[in-house]
Amino acid sequence: MNQGQDQRIGITLDGKYELVRLIGEGGMGAVYEATHKLIGRRLAVKFLHALYATNAEVITRFQREAQAAAQIGHENIIEVTDMGTASDGAPYLVMEYLEGSDVKGATEKDGKLSPKRVAHILVQALSALQAAHNVGIIHRDLKPENIFLTSKGVNPDYVKLLDFGISKFRTFDGEGVKGLTQTGTVLGTPHYMSPEQARGEQNLTPQSDIYAMGVIMYQMLTGQLPFDAANYNALLIKILTEDPTPVEVLSPELPPALVEIVKKAMARDTADRYGTCDEMRERLLPFAPSVTEIGALVTPTSSNTVIRRALYETKTPFEMSQSSVGPKKGSKRALLIAGAGAALIAAGVIVVVAMSGGPEPRTAPGKPPIVDPAAAKASEPAKPQTPVEKTGVSPAAAMVRIAITAKPAEAHIKVDGAPLDANPFTGEFAKGDAEHLVEVTAEGYQPEKRFVKFDADVSLTYELQKIGAKKGSKPQKAVESPADGKGAAKDGKSGKKPNRKIDYDDPWKS
Repeated sequence: MNQGQDQRIGITLDGKYELVRLIGEGGMGAVYEATHKLIGRRLAVKFLHALYATNAEVITRFQREAQAAAQIGHENIIEVTDMGTASDGAPYLVMEYLEGSDVKGATEKDGKLSPKRVAHILVQALSALQAAHNVGIIHRDLKPENIFLTSKGVNPDYVKLLDFGISKFRTFDGEGVKGLTQTGTVLGTPHYMSPEQARGEQNLTPQSDIYAMGVIMYQMLTGQLPFDAANYNALLIKILTEDPTPVEVLSPELPPALVEIVKKAMARDTADRYGTCDEMRERLLPFAPSVTEIGALVTPTSSNTVIRRALYETKTPFEMSQSSVGPKKGSKRALLIAGAGAALIAAGVIVVVAMSGGPEPRTAPGKPPIVDPAAAKASEPAKPQTPVEKTGVSPAAAMVRIAITAKPAEAHIKVDGAPLDANPFTGEFAKGDAEHLVEVTAEGYQPEKRFVKFDADVSLTYELQKIGAKKGSKPQKAVESPADGKGAAKDGKSGKKPNRKIDYDDPWKS
C-alpha cells in the first residue's frame, strides 16, 4: 500500500462513504471497504489511480462499469450505486460489498469443478450476459476473475458478474460517439479472447462473449486452459490457428452432451457458435440444480461447505444425509434426497439437484434401466420452461413417516444404497412421487430389493427366505400397508415401473 492509499483510510467521501480498509489493488486502481455513515451499509469503493485521472479514454471506460450495471439491472451483475471524484482528483465508483471468491479462486482451490457446479454457476452468468446483450452491451473481458461467487440464502455459489469497464455499448457507439478503441487495438484478457478479438476486429457480437464463456467452462471442467504460450503474440497465433486438446481427452468421465456444449461455444467461426447466451444456457440446464423435486432439507444456517455437498455431491442420496448434510446422528428425522438428487428448502427457496453427470443409477432385478436424464434432455428440442408454483408448504408438511421391519432380526436395510442404522427402522423422509430402492439382506438369506414411492406414510415388512430352501418355494414378498392401518394394502404388482419424470425448471428464470 503506498502513502496515498494510507492517507485514504478513515476519510469520508461526499459526506457519506467512510473508507475502512484497503481490500485490494491492481494496475488501474484500488478497492476499499467502506461504510455508508447515514444508513450503516457496508459497501466497496473502487478508485481509479490518480495516474489515469486526466486520461479521458480510461475515465470513460471506468465510468462505463457504472453505466452498464445501471442499464442492465440484473441480479447477477454487481450493483453500482454511486460515482464521484475524490479530493485528490481520483474518480471512484461505489458498489455493493461482496464476500466470497471468484471462479479463478475456486478452480485454484478445488481443481476441476463438478459438472453440476459448473452448470450451476454458468447458467447464472449466462443469464446476466443475456440481459446485457439485450440492451446492446457486450462485455468483451470475461474471465474467471470476473465471475464472483458469493452466498445468498441457501445458494453458496450465487454469481455476480463484474467489470464491464471495457464493454462495448452498441447504443452509444452506433450513434456516432467515438469508440473507446482505435481500429486494430486488442482489448480483453488474452487467454479468453475470441479469434475475432485476437484479430483486432471492432464490430464484435455477443458470440465473442459466448466464446469466452466456452473457454471458462473448458477450464472449470478440465483444470487447464485450452491455449497457452510463452508470450502474447504466440498465444494469439494459437487461438487463431490451432485446436485445443479435446475436453473428453482431459476429462473422459464427462457426459458427451456436456462436452459438446464447450465445443460449440468455442467454435472458431462465429456462425458455428450458439446464437445467444440463452441458447447455451438451455443446453446447460439439464446438468444444473433444478427446483421441482423435494429432497433433503438444509437450513439457511448450514455452512457453505455443507450446502455445496448437498448441491454437487456424487454419493448416493441417503449417504449424503448421513454425512453432515442433514441433522446429526441420532436425530429421528432421516433426510432423503428424492429422485434425481438433492433439494434445498429454506424460507421458501427450493433447489433440487439433477443427477446429470453423476454416478450411474441403479436398478432392481426385473426393472427397466433408467435413462440418463442429461443425455435424454440433450437429444430433445428445447422446450419452454414451466414456472414452478410456490405453494408455501412448510417443511413438516412435505415429510412422510416410513417404517421398515425385516426378518430375520439381524437383517440389514438399505435405502438407495445407503445403510439404515436400525431394524426395525422408523423415520421421516421427503414426500414425493420418486421411487427409492429399498434393499434387505442377511447372511444365509436370499436378498430382497424393491422400489417404493414415499408419497404417503407407509409400513414395509420384509421376510427373507433362507438360501437352500426347496425348489419351487417362493420367498416372502415385502408387505406394504398404510402406516395408519386404514384402507387396503398395496400389492405392488401393477407391472412395469413408471418412468421417472425429471423436471429441469430453471431456478433463475424470472
